[in-house]
Amino acid sequence: MLGRFINFLLVIPHTKYLHTVADYGDITTLFAFMAFINIILSYGMETSYFNFIRNGNDPEKVYSIIQKSLLGSTFLFAFLVLLFPNKAADFIEFPGKTEYIYICLSFLVFDTLSILPFARLRYQEKPLKFATVKLINIGVNVSLNLWLLMYPPAFLNGLSQVSMIMLANAAASMASFIVLSPLAFKIKEQFDSELYKKMLQYAWPLIFIGLAGMVNETLDRTMLKKLLPPGEGSYQNGIYGAFYKLTMVMTMFVQAYRFAAEPFFFKQKEGDDAKKTYALVMYWFTGVCTIIFLACMLFIDPLAHLFIKNANFFEDPKGMAIVPVLLLANLFLGIYYNLSVWYRLTNNTKKGAVISFIGAVITIGLNLVLIPVFGFTACAWITLLVYFVMCVLSYFWGQIHYKVPYTPLKYTVLIGVSIVLWILAVQVNCQMNVKWLEYLINILVIALMLLIIWLLQPKGKIP
Repeated sequence: MLGRFINFLLVIPHTKYLHTVADYGDITTLFAFMAFINIILSYGMETSYFNFIRNGNDPEKVYSIIQKSLLGSTFLFAFLVLLFPNKAADFIEFPGKTEYIYICLSFLVFDTLSILPFARLRYQEKPLKFATVKLINIGVNVSLNLWLLMYPPAFLNGLSQVSMIMLANAAASMASFIVLSPLAFKIKEQFDSELYKKMLQYAWPLIFIGLAGMVNETLDRTMLKKLLPPGEGSYQNGIYGAFYKLTMVMTMFVQAYRFAAEPFFFKQKEGDDAKKTYALVMYWFTGVCTIIFLACMLFIDPLAHLFIKNANFFEDPKGMAIVPVLLLANLFLGIYYNLSVWYRLTNNTKKGAVISFIGAVITIGLNLVLIPVFGFTACAWITLLVYFVMCVLSYFWGQIHYKVPYTPLKYTVLIGVSIVLWILAVQVNCQMNVKWLEYLINILVIALMLLIIWLLQPKGKIP
């Protein structure tokens, strides 16, 4: 989380040194496209690794088979893109910008080949080594971003600021791969084709789950560019992307939680109280998320001006208005990750794909209709709606196949109370003209929320 927070701080130099809001929008669009391609290149093999080790297969054998598969498919993809760089640039709607293609391809290759080594560190419960490599990645990325934006070297004069930022990310991805290379190439000679077929059978629905999930997370960025007039799409993408960054505390927590939770869930399945443990984890996860939501919203104004340095981003008041919506959206996304344990543990990945597909259909349909009318505001509300619907579907379907004693009423109370406390605190603070008193009230409100979470806690301890 610390590392991701450091990475998040790049919003400060990006919004300060980039020439236009539209440039920031182009970066947002490029990362959205790369997120989609990354799902395709990994094709569910990370989760397959955890699953097939849990089922009693030799960890070294499973690792070797999957890493060989990823090496082959990644290099094939890179070869095809290098054959048709102009076609690729046209596809992502940056015609003629082949430098974007080369830089993004470098990022994707190194990132994909690092996925399984990172998964291995997670399964072996080596958080310090995992975090160290991640921090190296972030250190390289942040350092190069600052250097290239503030003191661009003469030999890169032909590159745009957007290209320089993407180049910094590609270099950081390469640094991670270099550190992990002893693991990346630590593979056995043998290849079990029968086991590999089983892995693909398990993994292919995860591709659709991942793609559908990425549709829900990032497709709105690409649709803004496509559905709005030229220039306007990049501008709104810039506003949307910048204010989305203000929800990164929630996003960082959810992502860090996912890194730890997936191997934890697989290992706990064999325990006597596994289902009770999953329910306890869900409660405390929801509690922490409501604290994050409350803290972010009570201090949103100073936070926004601290991190977004270009006044042009504040010209549209709707930018600030989408922050609570996106915070809640990411909260429900985290709850969905918890609920999805049922189809991962019971090998019902096809049913999980159906839920993600439903979410993707809602996302695409509503964005097509509403973006031309409401712009990025529609994107935020649709994201919240989709994640809420996916949570509801996963909860009821999961209780049929793998009944976990969740307490949805308590989760609802926690979320509802956090929203009410935020609204009440804002109303009270509107009557104040003393900043320190407003901050004191905000801190007391957060303390009250902590007390409520403690009083409502279920019995039992997480092992």
